[in-house]
Amino acid sequence: MDQLALLVACLGHIALWVEIVNRTHGVGWSKGIVDAWTITCGLGLVVAPLYAWSEGVVGLSSAPAPLFWYGLVCYAVLIVVVLGRLGVGGHSRVDRYVRRERTEQIDLREQLGDRATGSSTLSRVANLPGNQLLVPHFEHRTHATDRLPEGLAGLKIAHLTDLHMSGRIGMSYFQELVQLVNAWSPDLVCVTGDVVEYPAQLDWIEPTLGGLRSRLGAYYILGNHDRYAGATEVRARLTAAGLIDVGGRAHRLSDAPLTLCGDERPWFSGEPSLNGDESFVLCLAHTPDRLTWAAKQGVDLMLAGHCHGGQVCFPLLGPLLCPSQHGARYASGSFRRAGTAMHVSRGAGSLFPIRFMCPPEVGLITLSERKLP
Repeated sequence: MDQLALLVACLGHIALWVEIVNRTHGVGWSKGIVDAWTITCGLGLVVAPLYAWSEGVVGLSSAPAPLFWYGLVCYAVLIVVVLGRLGVGGHSRVDRYVRRERTEQIDLREQLGDRATGSSTLSRVANLPGNQLLVPHFEHRTHATDRLPEGLAGLKIAHLTDLHMSGRIGMSYFQELVQLVNAWSPDLVCVTGDVVEYPAQLDWIEPTLGGLRSRLGAYYILGNHDRYAGATEVRARLTAAGLIDVGGRAHRLSDAPLTLCGDERPWFSGEPSLNGDESFVLCLAHTPDRLTWAAKQGVDLMLAGHCHGGQVCFPLLGPLLCPSQHGARYASGSFRRAGTAMHVSRGAGSLFPIRFMCPPEVGLITLSERKLP
């Protein structure tokens, strides 16, 4: 029994440091600080086990006082984390007014061959059993909102996020994504950040996202990785490619009773200015952590990414690593707080070339004029 207690404490220890990494990565720190802090947390993860091993600890009750009390803290953390995963105590819930119509799974690894990756090494990694890196899912969903102006029923919104163009995944992959989005004939395209990873891929923007076509235009905000690549230049290239910047501002469409706004915080300053008299507000946010702000502002629908669905998910456990102040609560999926609906995409690309039980996602959203059963 004492050894079982030690095992549970060890699980709590892992949960503690994973949660520290997740929640602090939701803060708008610079890349250097984020990287240094990640290394520090990695050291924190191994210090307690090494100390226990050096002391010959075989059970929690026989552990030295510092380890015993730390073990109790780990117990508490594990309970909180488990309850959080179960949705207990949260202010948001899974959105029951969203219906997944169908999912189109497209194997671009098979379709594009060597053009899908930037090197033979990456090609071998992409072909590892179970790696879904190059198998995007086009998720067709119907979103029923609490208020929908006349004329917006049936509006089709394509959502792209977290492309992370780095050269690891070939440009042909992103061009194919754009062609597939265009084939859906969306009314509106929304890009919610982390477009470019390195300056070398700035030239990829025009031949990829520059090809997007929609009736009401394509709109974008930036994410934290765009800041690392050079936000001013990324913004300039996206605008030159025909996309409309709504970062930190509100943009009212002239052809539809719809206002788009962009919230790029905490990595960029600037709060979108909403008057409160907008017919329907669609917010583009890079991180789901902006949901509280969006709900207070009366936003109708918020689209986000950033968390990649956890990138690697485990049976029963789901995702472990998720850079959000809420941990893995909003890793991906549809949620609702008060009258604000939020969809968090798993992202269409990836810098880390492995995705297990977490395929890339392109969101294809249709607005509904009535609540779904």
